Amino acid sequence: MAAENHDHHAPAMDYAEHEKTFALFGELMKWGTAISVILVLLVGSIWGPVPWAFTLLVSALTVGVIAKFF
Repeated sequence: MAAENHDHHAPAMDYAEHEKTFALFGELMKWGTAISVILVLLVGSIWGPVPWAFTLLVSALTVGVIAKFF
């Protein structure tokens, strides 16, 4: 029988880098969602009955709320 090697050592984790990467992922998801909502509103205001002023107001509120609370 072949010799079994049960000596499995996990490499040391770089937790600081992991947390920075996770924080970046969270920021990109947050702002990506906000930008997607704003783009949908802008497209809707071009081809639909949604006025431009309402779209710009909702866009500004969305960015303000995300910047303040998240």
